[in-house]
Parts: sequence; C-alpha cells; structure tokens
Amino acid sequence: MIAIIVVSLFTAGCVKDAKKCNFVLPTLTAPQAERVGVQNYLSSKGINATLHPSGLYYTIANTGNGSKAEPCNTVSVQYTGKLTNDSIFDATPSGSVYTDRMGALMPGLQLGLNLIGNGGNIILYIPPTLGFGSTPYPNAINPIIPANSILVYDISISSIQ
Repeated sequence: MIAIIVVSLFTAGCVKDAKKCNFVLPTLTAPQAERVGVQNYLSSKGINATLHPSGLYYTIANTGNGSKAEPCNTVSVQYTGKLTNDSIFDATPSGSVYTDRMGALMPGLQLGLNLIGNGGNIILYIPPTLGFGSTPYPNAINPIIPANSILVYDISISSIQ
C-alpha cells in the first residue's frame, strides 16, 4: 500500500487541525507527450477511456451514490495498481480496505476518485506527472516502479467520510 501513499511533494495542501482542511484538488496537467503515451497504451489494449482535462484517462464502471469524494474527505478503498506491462505493484489484501485522506493521495488518484461516490468503481490511467513522475518508486510488492511510468489503478470506494 506504499504506492498509494504520496510524500509531501505530491500533496495539494496541509491539514492544520482536524476541523479545518486546506486540501484542494490538484491543478497539475500532464504534458502532451504523456497523454500520447497513455493514448497509445489504451489503443494497444482496445480500451475506450475518457480524457480528464488534467491528462488523466478513466473508465467509470459504477458512479456510486451520494456525494463524490472531495479532497478533505477520508476515503476507504479497495484497489489494484499495476504497470502497463500488467505487473501488479500494489493491491489491498482481499477483504480489507486502505483508508486515507483524499488530499494526501497522489494527484491522479485525487482527480479520479473525485469523479465517483460511495460504492463507485473506476479504472484510472495515470500519466507520470499525475503519478510518481520522473523518480523511481520503491514498493513492497514490486521492488521498484520505474521512473515515468503510466499507472493503472482499478479502485472501488467502500466509504467516504
């Protein structure tokens, strides 16, 4: 679950106390070359996905219900994260959830989870700028996520608080 947690370089704000939240949705956008890389991956797999203005691509399987996840919400999710070669680099163990503040997640996850509500399911195709960027990322399952990797997350929201 290390891969879903992002160091302070990727956070959009900071929390000063439990009652006040300063998180906002990220405003980063992926450069055209990264968007083309994701498009090429999607085409090679025959996947039809929607382009978000940030350069993130997504497919919503279920929009869920109620309010959409916002940066100051705490979300509990089940997910699988993989690289474009289909190798899984991280996943929640069967029957468990990962819980964190939305605003503490990498930009691509924040933007994607903001599109669905409680019980929703989405597949995110995250370009490097909205993921781990140009830095290789060590991880528990896969020894390293290569620099400039496109990340594919299949995520279901179990709860939004």
